[in-house]
Amino acid sequence: MRQPRILLFSGNGKGKSTAAFGMLARALGHGMRARVIQFVKSDDSVGEQKFFSQLDGVAWEQFGAGFLPRDPESPSMEVHRVAARKGLDAAIAALHSPDYDFVLLDEICFALGQKLIPLDPLLEALHSVGDAKIVVMTGRNAPEALVAAADTVTGMTMIKHGYEQGIAAQKGVEH
Repeated sequence: MRQPRILLFSGNGKGKSTAAFGMLARALGHGMRARVIQFVKSDDSVGEQKFFSQLDGVAWEQFGAGFLPRDPESPSMEVHRVAARKGLDAAIAALHSPDYDFVLLDEICFALGQKLIPLDPLLEALHSVGDAKIVVMTGRNAPEALVAAADTVTGMTMIKHGYEQGIAAQKGVEH
């Protein structure tokens, strides 16, 4: 008998979303139906979206408005909050929907950390997940309450990154 699973990939190292999309591939290989909700991101030309969104069994949506301003008090933050709140509504609906076996909430921890969305509605939805649903969440600075809600948590630690050596982001590696 399968039971619900809640997995979290967090930390400052590279590989959080990459690990989550690897799990998505595994789930699709087992015939599961998936919903991907990306927070903050708004670029539909990244490799993972170009690949997975064309597959049967994958519903994909981004809830981002581009790069966030450096100043969290900037008036332009409101457009980012509105987008992220729509993403949270979509996430809660997906978590409760019988239409999806696998729900990936990419960069939700970043959205929480930037105070774009509240934590409590997400926690309530996670606590009521049933039907053997698999939930995978990613992003830096996962709140302790989200760590506590997950049954499996992996922290990605950066030891070295190409950016530090002046290597620009590349297709197939960073996007």
